[in-house]
Amino acid sequence: MASIRQVRSKIKSVKGTRRIMSAMKLISAVKLRRAQELLLSFRPYSDAFMEITKNLARRCDPERHPLLRRPEQMKRLHLVFMTSDRGLCGSFNSNLIRKLETYLVTDAKKYEEVKFTFLGRRGRDHFSRNKITGVENYTGINERNYKEIAEKVASELVSEYIREETDEIILVYNYFRSALTQVMVYERILPIEQGAETKDDSTPVDYLYEPTREAVLKKLLTNYVRVRVERAIEESLTSEHASRMTAMESATSNADDVIKKLTLLANKTRQAMITTELMDIVNGTEALRKGGAD
Repeated sequence: MASIRQVRSKIKSVKGTRRIMSAMKLISAVKLRRAQELLLSFRPYSDAFMEITKNLARRCDPERHPLLRRPEQMKRLHLVFMTSDRGLCGSFNSNLIRKLETYLVTDAKKYEEVKFTFLGRRGRDHFSRNKITGVENYTGINERNYKEIAEKVASELVSEYIREETDEIILVYNYFRSALTQVMVYERILPIEQGAETKDDSTPVDYLYEPTREAVLKKLLTNYVRVRVERAIEESLTSEHASRMTAMESATSNADDVIKKLTLLANKTRQAMITTELMDIVNGTEALRKGGAD
């Protein structure tokens, strides 16, 4: 059995770890609330922008803008993979990496070339060990700089698609449903999917464009890619904060259980020591009494 000093040292160590995890949980909760408010306010704008762009793509001749190009064969794939820079967020990164590895050996086999853009250090470091490097790598993404990074990523993707260096671009990230649930999604942003036809809209009526059709298409289609990338980064950041808060809450609860067990062990150890000392005293007293009687 461990000594009382060793048990008390373990209790002190676990309590220190618990304070750190509890602080991280509170920090993540604050960041989650801010990120969630930002995400929920951006989702309606993003959904409306996507719907307008899809309807516009259905009404326009693909020859009018390079981003409306629809390759006959999908041979070159570009994956934009979003993970976190830091750990301590449960299975947030491991689930993403494991499912993407499965995707690469199944669905991605139909492509002749697969390129990567990594957003986040964890995904980049994991695949670099497998000799898979990204065309571009971005780290240090947070709520203060994600818009600038989204604009850079979107600009590079648009340029690559216009130069016909890739046929399909897919965003891979965690979609935020709730603080306890995040779902990995594969979201194709290029080529642009056309809006679904309805019975009353089998022959869509074209829009009126001001100032010109070309100017509207250039502005709208370029911003469409930026909005999709920005939305995906917001979803990923919010999911990361939620996963870290949940993981730290679970770790804090586990630390409380460990402290209770160690405290019980310390009490049992102390009681055993007291019992041993009492037995020594009783035995000594009994020996003295018998010796005096002799």
